[in-house]
Amino acid sequence: MIPYVLSIAGGVFVFDFSQKYLHAPGWIDLMDNVAASLLAIPLVFLFYDYSNYLITRRMHKHQRNKTIQAIDSLLFKILTQIKNIANLPRIEVPMQDLNLNYKKLNFDANYLRLLRKYLRELEDLLYKSDKIEILDPQHTQILSFVTQELNQILNECKFHNPAQEIARYLETTLSIIDDWFYATGYVSRQRLKNTTR
Repeated sequence: MIPYVLSIAGGVFVFDFSQKYLHAPGWIDLMDNVAASLLAIPLVFLFYDYSNYLITRRMHKHQRNKTIQAIDSLLFKILTQIKNIANLPRIEVPMQDLNLNYKKLNFDANYLRLLRKYLRELEDLLYKSDKIEILDPQHTQILSFVTQELNQILNECKFHNPAQEIARYLETTLSIIDDWFYATGYVSRQRLKNTTR
């Protein structure tokens, strides 16, 4: 910003100097052209920087919305698998406090395989969005917690640990996913979408 201000100030000074102290028309024209250049160049750059800022901000917002929608979709796939494992009739967002019955857990290999697949996809999305800094730190932290909990669930299942432990990790995962939907305003976005239909 300082070079632009100095250039504009220099243009004003040169123009003022030529009007007050020069008397030959040729010199006055030359100095007026120099003054005009000193004024025009920073204005062109300022306009370019501002338009570039607007385009970048719009593109960033579009990428962010697209990424959040992709994550929402992926989290719903994860919720479906958790619903299947926990033998729940349905899971609604926002979620109420769920007390999972560990005796009803169903560790079907297909559910766990899909959960592992969605976990990898979520980790990829998280890595890509973090690399280009699309998500807020709060959102990134929530997703990191989701991936940690899912990894814990899959490890507990792999080593056939007690179902009570796994139920606790499932409840924590559901709570963190609920935090994601709250933090990103999912419910209000759904209401807005339903009213515009």
